[in-house]
Amino acid sequence: MNIFKNKQTPEYKEKERYRLRKARLWGYKMGKKYGINEKIAKANAWADGHRRKTAGILFSVNTCIYIIGFLLCMSGNDAEGSGMIKDPMQDLAQVQPIFSQLHRIEDMKTVQKKTYVQLSNRAVTLKREVDSLMAMPGKTHQDSVLALQKYDELKTIMNK
Repeated sequence: MNIFKNKQTPEYKEKERYRLRKARLWGYKMGKKYGINEKIAKANAWADGHRRKTAGILFSVNTCIYIIGFLLCMSGNDAEGSGMIKDPMQDLAQVQPIFSQLHRIEDMKTVQKKTYVQLSNRAVTLKREVDSLMAMPGKTHQDSVLALQKYDELKTIMNK
């Protein structure tokens, strides 16, 4: 399975063009519906006429955003109310049990694959033995019983 798409293929480029066309069309419809184009033009005209106010508004909004972000970052780093910065590796230590379970799953898959290979090899040898027993010209009752037993074992393996 290829996770990373090849972005150079014509099919991918065509799908991307189609997606962008759809997005532009949707944006155009929404703009027409709510009159966004006129509102943007009106706001730009006001900003051209009031340059100092626009700069002041932008500066104050950016300052508020930075201050709020700084306060949120500093308040979120309290480690059990002690005021110390939390160790980022502590969260990583909690991931260790997940990795051990993933390794266990991989080990079980390996065991399952080996068992499957062993069963398929056993099935091939049983089929050859049954075929050779059935092709024998002078079979005895003992040979027929042995052939039926091996055939039953082969059916059991095939049903697993």
